[in-house]
Amino acid sequence: MLELDSSQPGMALYAQLEAYFRERIIDGRLPPGTRLPPELELVQLHGISRNTVRQALSTLVHEGLLERVQGRGTFVRQARASTVTSSSEKRIGVVLTYSNDQLNMELLIGIDQAAKSRGYQVSFSYSEERATQQARDVDRLRSDHVAGMIIFPLSNETDNPIVANLQSDGVPVVLVDRYLSDRPTDCIVADNFAGGYRATEHLLILGHTRIAFFFLRNADLRTTSVRDRWQGYRAALHDHGVLYDERLIVADPGQSMVADDDSFVQYISGPERPRAICLVNDIQAPVLF
Repeated sequence: MLELDSSQPGMALYAQLEAYFRERIIDGRLPPGTRLPPELELVQLHGISRNTVRQALSTLVHEGLLERVQGRGTFVRQARASTVTSSSEKRIGVVLTYSNDQLNMELLIGIDQAAKSRGYQVSFSYSEERATQQARDVDRLRSDHVAGMIIFPLSNETDNPIVANLQSDGVPVVLVDRYLSDRPTDCIVADNFAGGYRATEHLLILGHTRIAFFFLRNADLRTTSVRDRWQGYRAALHDHGVLYDERLIVADPGQSMVADDDSFVQYISGPERPRAICLVNDIQAPVLF
């Protein structure tokens, strides 16, 4: 039996209930057609509110794992006939960037869970930020007759011929984390503008006005996730009456910043040094500080 723990850090009660049912639906312990206990029974069984139960079940309905039948209850969803008619309709190709990156791993887990909930399998690979490898991966996945592609774009690209070819051939494609500024494409991204804005605004509220913006050269301002954060940084400065200073925009000289580099030490200790720094991502923080 599931024992919900309100003291479990970082995981609300509804999320624990949600994870419990999701795991059992995906691994087959709750097969299609299984009727879940009524909401009131779950409330009494786990000592939680009805809103908590509804929030968990609503998420699983949205994910396609459950369906509500008026007057009958909530059931594990049956796979639709249209999703099992051929091998090409049951497989999704995924090309991410790095195999040892936490973000990529979390994306793959989420994609796999969503795909399996609809009767699809996932074939995946990692481009390691190399265009030639990305092209080979996409060709291999297309030869596997995937129904569509999910791609993590390479850094410093505003367009991509591989994505263009997929679109022209009618292959559904969705980009994740980044989008291509010169190619309209379905994409799933964070609100990077708001992230850059809020981070900068926080430093401004603390009283800082000389705020630097640091990013890695291997993912520069052509990379939309970086560019949108930079634009949020600029907007926050503007809204708080602080002039934008190009000298505070710093791209590292190589693949990563080296904190003991003489030029960097001089920059952060000189008279014109920044009083605060907005880092484009958390990768830089351990290296610099």
